[in-house]
Amino acid sequence: MTSQQVLIVGGYGIVGAQAARLIATRNPTVEIWIGGRSIRHANTEAAQIPHASGVAIDLDTLDPLSVLTEMPSVILAAANDDQDHLLLSAARRGIPIIDITRWTERMHRAIDRLKGEEMTAPVILSSSWMAGVPASVAASAVAELGGEQRIEIDILYAMKDKAGPNSIDYVDRLNIPFTVMIDGAWRNAKTFSDPKSVRFSNGRVFKCFRFDTPDQFTYVDTLGATTVASRMSYDDANVLRFIRFVVGSGIWSLLPRKTRRALIYNPGAGAPHEVIVTVTGQNGQKRISVIDPLGQTHMTAVGATVQVERVLGLRERATPPDGISFPEAATDHELGIKALGEMGISIVADSKK
Repeated sequence: MTSQQVLIVGGYGIVGAQAARLIATRNPTVEIWIGGRSIRHANTEAAQIPHASGVAIDLDTLDPLSVLTEMPSVILAAANDDQDHLLLSAARRGIPIIDITRWTERMHRAIDRLKGEEMTAPVILSSSWMAGVPASVAASAVAELGGEQRIEIDILYAMKDKAGPNSIDYVDRLNIPFTVMIDGAWRNAKTFSDPKSVRFSNGRVFKCFRFDTPDQFTYVDTLGATTVASRMSYDDANVLRFIRFVVGSGIWSLLPRKTRRALIYNPGAGAPHEVIVTVTGQNGQKRISVIDPLGQTHMTAVGATVQVERVLGLRERATPPDGISFPEAATDHELGIKALGEMGISIVADSKK
Protein backbone atom coordinates (compact mmCIF):
# COMPACT_ATOMS: atom_id res chain seq x y z
CA MET A 1 0.00 0.00 0.00
CA THR A 2 1.33 3.44 -0.95
CA SER A 3 2.17 5.56 2.09
CA GLN A 4 0.22 8.74 2.77
CA GLN A 5 1.97 11.90 3.93
CA VAL A 6 0.66 14.58 6.27
CA LEU A 7 2.48 17.91 6.23
CA ILE A 8 1.82 19.76 9.50
CA VAL A 9 2.76 23.41 9.07
CA GLY A 10 3.44 24.64 12.58
CA GLY A 11 4.25 21.06 13.50
CA TYR A 12 6.61 21.96 16.32
CA GLY A 13 4.11 24.31 17.97
CA ILE A 14 2.01 23.36 20.99
CA VAL A 15 -0.99 22.14 19.01
CA GLY A 16 0.86 20.93 15.91
CA ALA A 17 3.22 18.73 17.90
CA GLN A 18 0.35 17.08 19.76
CA ALA A 19 -1.53 16.51 16.51
CA ALA A 20 1.58 14.92 14.98
CA ARG A 21 1.83 12.45 17.85
CA LEU A 22 -1.85 11.59 17.76
CA ILE A 23 -1.84 11.01 14.01
CA ALA A 24 1.31 8.89 14.19
CA THR A 25 0.06 6.81 17.12
CA ARG A 26 -3.33 6.11 15.57
CA ASN A 27 -2.09 5.66 12.01
CA PRO A 28 1.45 4.20 12.11
CA THR A 29 1.74 3.79 8.31
CA VAL A 30 1.27 7.52 7.69
CA GLU A 31 4.37 9.64 7.16
CA ILE A 32 4.48 12.86 9.18
CA TRP A 33 6.25 15.92 7.80
CA ILE A 34 6.92 18.50 10.50
CA GLY A 35 6.93 21.88 8.76
CA GLY A 36 7.99 25.30 9.97
CA ARG A 37 10.32 28.20 9.36
CA SER A 38 13.08 26.63 11.48
CA ILE A 39 14.38 23.39 10.00
CA ARG A 40 16.32 22.80 13.20
CA HIS A 41 13.17 22.87 15.31
CA ALA A 42 11.32 20.80 12.73
CA ASN A 43 14.00 18.11 12.72
CA THR A 44 14.18 18.05 16.53
CA GLU A 45 10.44 17.45 16.77
CA ALA A 46 10.44 14.91 13.94
CA ALA A 47 13.16 12.88 15.64
CA GLN A 48 10.71 12.06 18.44
CA ILE A 49 8.00 10.66 16.13
CA PRO A 50 8.13 7.43 14.07
CA HIS A 51 8.10 7.90 10.29
CA ALA A 52 8.55 11.67 10.64
CA SER A 53 10.89 14.17 9.02
CA GLY A 54 11.43 17.92 9.14
CA VAL A 55 10.57 20.32 6.31
CA ALA A 56 11.39 24.03 6.01
CA ILE A 57 8.23 25.98 5.14
CA ASP A 58 7.98 29.78 5.24
CA LEU A 59 4.43 31.16 5.14
CA ASP A 60 5.73 34.65 4.34
CA THR A 61 6.70 33.51 0.83
CA LEU A 62 4.10 33.82 -1.93
CA ASP A 63 4.18 30.10 -2.76
CA PRO A 64 5.31 28.20 0.36
CA LEU A 65 4.97 24.74 -1.22
CA SER A 66 7.30 25.58 -4.13
CA VAL A 67 10.30 24.45 -2.05
CA LEU A 68 9.03 20.86 -1.87
CA THR A 69 10.26 18.26 -4.34
CA GLU A 70 7.33 15.99 -3.43
CA MET A 71 3.83 17.01 -2.43
CA PRO A 72 2.03 15.60 0.63
CA SER A 73 -1.31 13.80 0.61
CA VAL A 74 -2.81 16.45 2.91
CA ILE A 75 -1.72 19.61 4.69
CA LEU A 76 -2.69 20.55 8.24
CA ALA A 77 -2.23 24.28 8.81
CA ALA A 78 -1.51 24.66 12.53
CA ALA A 79 0.29 28.01 12.11
CA ASN A 80 -1.38 31.27 11.17
CA ASP A 81 -1.49 31.69 7.40
CA ASP A 82 -2.07 35.43 7.69
CA GLN A 83 -1.69 36.23 3.99
CA ASP A 84 -3.42 33.06 2.70
CA HIS A 85 -0.19 32.05 0.96
CA LEU A 86 -0.35 28.42 2.10
CA LEU A 87 -4.09 28.18 1.43
CA LEU A 88 -3.70 29.31 -2.18
CA SER A 89 -0.47 27.36 -2.70
CA ALA A 90 -2.30 24.15 -1.76
CA ALA A 91 -5.56 24.90 -3.58
CA ARG A 92 -3.79 25.70 -6.85
CA ARG A 93 -1.96 22.36 -6.72
CA GLY A 94 -5.04 20.35 -5.83
CA ILE A 95 -3.66 19.34 -2.43
CA PRO A 96 -6.20 18.86 0.37
CA ILE A 97 -5.73 21.31 3.22
CA ILE A 98 -7.19 21.55 6.71
CA ASP A 99 -6.87 24.94 8.41
CA ILE A 100 -7.48 25.19 12.16
CA THR A 101 -6.13 28.72 12.69
CA ARG A 102 -8.68 31.20 11.34
CA TRP A 103 -10.82 33.55 13.36
CA THR A 104 -14.25 34.45 11.91
CA GLU A 105 -13.16 37.42 9.81
CA ARG A 106 -10.20 35.52 8.35
CA MET A 107 -12.38 32.52 7.58
CA HIS A 108 -14.73 34.74 5.57
CA ARG A 109 -11.69 36.16 3.78
CA ALA A 110 -10.43 32.68 2.94
CA ILE A 111 -13.77 31.80 1.39
CA ASP A 112 -13.67 34.98 -0.69
CA ARG A 113 -10.08 34.35 -1.79
CA LEU A 114 -10.97 30.86 -3.02
CA LYS A 115 -13.98 31.93 -5.10
CA GLY A 116 -11.89 32.45 -8.20
CA GLU A 117 -9.92 29.21 -7.82
CA GLU A 118 -10.70 25.85 -9.41
CA MET A 119 -11.30 23.55 -6.46
CA THR A 120 -9.94 20.07 -7.19
CA ALA A 121 -9.36 18.94 -3.60
CA PRO A 122 -11.06 19.31 -0.21
CA VAL A 123 -10.47 22.53 1.74
CA ILE A 124 -11.61 21.97 5.32
CA LEU A 125 -11.91 25.23 7.24
CA SER A 126 -11.80 23.67 10.68
CA SER A 127 -11.32 26.81 12.75
CA SER A 128 -14.55 26.50 14.67
CA TRP A 129 -14.05 26.10 18.42
CA MET A 130 -11.24 23.63 19.21
CA ALA A 131 -10.77 22.62 15.56
CA GLY A 132 -14.36 21.45 15.23
CA VAL A 133 -14.75 19.13 18.22
CA PRO A 134 -18.03 20.75 19.41
CA ALA A 135 -19.08 21.00 15.75
CA SER A 136 -18.86 17.22 15.34
CA VAL A 137 -20.89 16.73 18.51
CA ALA A 138 -23.51 19.28 17.42
CA ALA A 139 -23.85 17.72 13.97
CA SER A 140 -24.48 14.29 15.47
CA ALA A 141 -27.25 15.72 17.68
CA VAL A 142 -28.79 17.65 14.77
CA ALA A 143 -29.00 14.46 12.71
CA GLU A 144 -30.86 12.77 15.57
CA LEU A 145 -33.27 15.57 16.53
CA GLY A 146 -34.35 16.88 13.11
CA GLY A 147 -36.40 19.96 12.27
CA GLU A 148 -35.42 23.58 12.85
CA GLN A 149 -32.42 23.67 15.11
CA ARG A 150 -31.28 25.89 17.95
CA ILE A 151 -27.61 25.25 18.74
CA GLU A 152 -25.82 26.72 21.76
CA ILE A 153 -22.12 26.34 22.53
CA ASP A 154 -21.16 27.30 26.10
CA ILE A 155 -17.43 27.36 26.86
CA LEU A 156 -15.59 27.37 30.18
CA TYR A 157 -12.12 28.79 29.60
CA ALA A 158 -9.59 27.84 32.27
CA MET A 159 -7.14 30.70 32.75
CA LYS A 160 -4.36 28.34 33.83
CA ASP A 161 -4.73 25.99 30.92
CA LYS A 162 -1.87 25.53 28.47
CA ALA A 163 -2.19 27.74 25.40
CA GLY A 164 -0.12 28.81 22.43
CA PRO A 165 0.36 32.51 21.68
CA ASN A 166 -1.87 32.29 18.59
CA SER A 167 -4.80 30.94 20.62
CA ILE A 168 -5.83 34.41 21.79
CA ASP A 169 -6.00 36.26 18.48
CA TYR A 170 -9.63 36.97 19.37
CA VAL A 171 -8.54 39.59 21.92
CA ASP A 172 -8.26 42.16 19.14
CA ARG A 173 -11.94 41.62 18.29
CA LEU A 174 -13.49 41.81 21.74
CA ASN A 175 -14.79 45.33 21.12
CA ILE A 176 -15.99 44.66 17.55
CA PRO A 177 -19.68 43.73 16.96
CA PHE A 178 -20.37 40.52 15.05
CA THR A 179 -23.36 38.91 13.37
CA VAL A 180 -25.32 35.92 14.65
CA MET A 181 -28.37 34.02 13.46
CA ILE A 182 -31.35 34.39 15.81
CA ASP A 183 -34.75 32.92 14.87
CA GLY A 184 -33.80 32.78 11.21
CA ALA A 185 -32.51 36.36 10.90
CA TRP A 186 -28.97 37.76 11.01
CA ARG A 187 -28.53 40.26 13.83
CA ASN A 188 -25.67 42.21 15.37
CA ALA A 189 -24.28 41.14 18.73
CA LYS A 190 -21.60 42.37 21.09
CA THR A 191 -19.05 40.43 23.09
CA PHE A 192 -20.04 40.01 26.76
CA SER A 193 -23.73 40.61 25.97
CA ASP A 194 -26.77 38.34 26.49
CA PRO A 195 -25.63 36.55 29.68
CA LYS A 196 -26.70 33.01 30.46
CA SER A 197 -26.03 30.94 33.60
CA VAL A 198 -24.59 27.55 32.69
CA ARG A 199 -24.00 24.53 34.91
CA PHE A 200 -20.72 22.84 34.09
CA SER A 201 -19.14 19.73 35.64
CA ASN A 202 -19.14 19.19 39.41
CA GLY A 203 -22.19 21.46 39.70
CA ARG A 204 -20.20 24.63 39.00
CA VAL A 205 -22.32 27.48 37.65
CA PHE A 206 -20.76 30.26 35.56
CA LYS A 207 -22.34 33.17 33.75
CA CYS A 208 -21.47 32.88 30.05
CA PHE A 209 -21.59 35.74 27.55
CA ARG A 210 -21.85 36.15 23.79
CA PHE A 211 -18.61 35.58 21.98
CA ASP A 212 -17.58 35.62 18.30
CA THR A 213 -16.70 32.18 16.90
CA PRO A 214 -16.86 30.83 13.33
CA ASP A 215 -19.39 28.23 14.54
CA GLN A 216 -22.08 30.92 14.50
CA PHE A 217 -22.11 31.08 10.72
CA THR A 218 -20.86 27.62 9.70
CA TYR A 219 -23.69 25.86 11.59
CA VAL A 220 -26.18 27.98 9.68
CA ASP A 221 -24.51 27.21 6.36
CA THR A 222 -23.97 23.48 6.92
CA LEU A 223 -26.59 22.36 9.44
CA GLY A 224 -29.36 24.80 8.58
CA ALA A 225 -29.57 26.06 12.16
CA THR A 226 -32.05 28.91 12.69
CA THR A 227 -30.44 30.08 15.94
CA VAL A 228 -26.79 29.72 16.95
CA ALA A 229 -25.19 31.16 20.08
CA SER A 230 -21.59 30.82 21.25
CA ARG A 231 -20.94 31.99 24.79
CA MET A 232 -17.90 31.84 27.03
CA SER A 233 -16.92 32.35 30.63
CA TYR A 234 -13.54 32.45 32.34
CA ASP A 235 -13.12 30.29 35.43
CA ASP A 236 -11.62 33.31 37.24
CA ALA A 237 -14.47 35.68 38.14
CA ASN A 238 -12.12 38.59 38.82
CA VAL A 239 -10.54 38.33 35.36
CA LEU A 240 -13.96 38.10 33.73
CA ARG A 241 -15.25 41.10 35.66
CA PHE A 242 -12.21 43.22 34.79
CA ILE A 243 -12.19 42.35 31.08
CA ARG A 244 -15.92 43.01 30.81
CA PHE A 245 -15.36 46.43 32.34
CA VAL A 246 -12.47 47.50 30.10
CA VAL A 247 -14.24 46.24 26.97
CA GLY A 248 -17.60 47.75 27.87
CA SER A 249 -16.10 51.11 28.85
CA GLY A 250 -14.16 51.46 25.58
CA ILE A 251 -10.78 51.31 27.34
CA TRP A 252 -9.97 48.02 25.62
CA SER A 253 -9.67 49.59 22.18
CA LEU A 254 -7.25 52.20 23.54
CA LEU A 255 -4.81 49.68 24.98
CA PRO A 256 -1.77 48.57 22.94
CA ARG A 257 -2.17 45.11 21.43
CA LYS A 258 0.68 43.79 23.57
CA THR A 259 -1.13 44.94 26.73
CA ARG A 260 -4.45 43.40 25.65
CA ARG A 261 -2.80 40.06 25.03
CA ALA A 262 -0.91 40.15 28.32
CA LEU A 263 -4.16 40.63 30.25
CA ILE A 264 -5.53 37.33 28.95
CA TYR A 265 -2.52 35.27 27.94
CA ASN A 266 -0.97 33.92 31.12
CA PRO A 267 -1.02 30.16 30.45
CA GLY A 268 -0.31 27.65 33.14
CA ALA A 269 0.67 24.01 33.30
CA GLY A 270 -2.74 22.86 32.10
CA ALA A 271 -6.37 22.45 33.14
CA PRO A 272 -9.41 20.63 31.74
CA HIS A 273 -11.27 22.30 28.89
CA GLU A 274 -15.05 22.06 28.97
CA VAL A 275 -17.79 22.85 26.46
CA ILE A 276 -21.55 22.33 26.76
CA VAL A 277 -23.32 21.76 23.43
CA THR A 278 -27.12 22.14 23.55
CA VAL A 279 -29.18 21.29 20.48
CA THR A 280 -32.94 21.77 20.33
CA GLY A 281 -34.95 20.32 17.44
CA GLN A 282 -38.41 19.02 16.67
CA ASN A 283 -37.71 15.70 18.39
CA GLY A 284 -36.48 17.15 21.66
CA GLN A 285 -33.31 18.56 23.15
CA LYS A 286 -29.84 17.19 23.84
CA ARG A 287 -27.39 18.75 26.25
CA ILE A 288 -23.93 17.31 25.72
CA SER A 289 -20.95 17.82 28.01
CA VAL A 290 -17.62 17.72 26.17
CA ILE A 291 -14.55 17.64 28.43
CA ASP A 292 -10.88 17.16 27.65
CA PRO A 293 -8.94 16.58 30.88
CA LEU A 294 -5.72 17.47 29.03
CA GLY A 295 -6.96 20.94 28.12
CA GLN A 296 -7.73 23.12 25.16
CA THR A 297 -4.55 22.52 23.15
CA HIS A 298 -5.08 18.77 23.32
CA MET A 299 -8.74 19.12 22.33
CA THR A 300 -7.68 21.23 19.35
CA ALA A 301 -5.09 18.62 18.34
CA VAL A 302 -7.75 15.92 18.62
CA GLY A 303 -10.09 17.93 16.41
CA ALA A 304 -7.33 18.37 13.84
CA THR A 305 -6.53 14.65 13.91
CA VAL A 306 -10.18 13.77 13.29
CA GLN A 307 -10.17 15.97 10.19
CA VAL A 308 -6.89 14.51 8.88
CA GLU A 309 -8.28 11.00 9.22
CA ARG A 310 -11.47 12.11 7.47
CA VAL A 311 -9.67 13.68 4.50
CA LEU A 312 -7.39 10.65 4.04
CA GLY A 313 -10.21 8.14 4.55
CA LEU A 314 -8.39 6.55 7.47
CA ARG A 315 -10.11 4.32 10.03
CA GLU A 316 -13.04 3.81 7.66
CA ARG A 317 -13.90 7.52 7.49
CA ALA A 318 -15.93 8.84 4.55
CA THR A 319 -13.84 11.35 2.60
CA PRO A 320 -15.17 14.88 1.98
CA PRO A 321 -15.92 16.25 -1.51
CA ASP A 322 -13.69 18.71 -3.32
CA GLY A 323 -14.17 22.35 -2.36
CA ILE A 324 -14.77 24.22 0.89
CA SER A 325 -16.48 22.49 3.77
CA PHE A 326 -16.54 22.48 7.56
CA PRO A 327 -16.13 19.76 10.21
CA GLU A 328 -19.87 19.43 10.82
CA ALA A 329 -20.43 18.48 7.15
CA ALA A 330 -19.11 14.95 7.77
CA THR A 331 -21.54 12.20 6.81
CA ASP A 332 -20.32 9.62 9.32
CA HIS A 333 -20.86 11.37 12.64
CA GLU A 334 -20.73 8.18 14.70
CA LEU A 335 -17.15 7.46 13.59
CA GLY A 336 -16.11 11.04 14.38
CA ILE A 337 -17.60 10.83 17.87
CA LYS A 338 -15.94 7.44 18.39
CA ALA A 339 -12.56 8.95 17.46
CA LEU A 340 -13.00 11.76 19.98
CA GLY A 341 -13.59 9.23 22.75
CA GLU A 342 -10.60 7.13 21.68
CA MET A 343 -8.37 10.19 22.09
CA GLY A 344 -9.54 10.91 25.62
CA ILE A 345 -12.43 13.34 25.24
CA SER A 346 -15.39 12.69 27.54
CA ILE A 347 -18.78 13.11 25.85
CA VAL A 348 -21.87 12.78 28.05
CA ALA A 349 -25.36 13.55 26.75
CA ASP A 350 -28.64 14.28 28.53
CA SER A 351 -31.79 14.18 26.41
CA LYS A 352 -35.22 15.75 26.86
CA LYS A 353 -38.28 14.92 24.78
